[in-house]
Amino acid sequence: MLRLYSAFVIMLFLTSCIGGNIPLDLVTPMVSPSQPPAILTPTPPFVASTTPTLTGTFTPVGTDQTVTSTPTATEIPASISPTETISATPQPGISIEILGCNTSLDITHGLGEVTNAFPVLRNVSGTDLTNVCATLSATDEGRAHPDKTACVPILPNEYQVTLKLTVDTTFKQDTAIQVDVQSQQGATASLRVAACRDISLFGGEPGQVGIPVPIQ
Repeated sequence: MLRLYSAFVIMLFLTSCIGGNIPLDLVTPMVSPSQPPAILTPTPPFVASTTPTLTGTFTPVGTDQTVTSTPTATEIPASISPTETISATPQPGISIEILGCNTSLDITHGLGEVTNAFPVLRNVSGTDLTNVCATLSATDEGRAHPDKTACVPILPNEYQVTLKLTVDTTFKQDTAIQVDVQSQQGATASLRVAACRDISLFGGEPGQVGIPVPIQ
């Protein structure tokens, strides 16, 4: 028995010296290591972009970069039609005709020779005219005669009136006369004659002076 125990101790001593492994009857159970925790990253997963990438090329010339744009469509300017201007010939509101003249002596107003003119005024304005006045003047006129201007309160449309106007003139001198007409509505007219024909050659003075009558 002693020999058996001594042999066992020697074997243990030799085993420890050569680094051998001694089998153990007790088997340690295998424990699976716990799964490492999941690592969460704040960076979102990469998603491929669906937007196509636009690429272009340019060719530098010297130190400047020349960019040439190519129009995709030709712009055609709209044609501008010229504005049509229609100019109407203005129609006179009043027409004048001088029937004739005669001369006389005006002792009543302390004047010598005077010239009487008989203008005919016609309303062709398309509307009635009021306060229609005519004024007579002469190239050799002297003092202002009280009858150089005469008026009618109303001259209806398409009516005419004959007036008698008088101016102070020089004895036995050729006289050029002028008649100017205006109305309250702004219608005006003017007529100048170099020489006034003698009305006595055409039957004398008209009988309806200052009375509007339909245009004949």
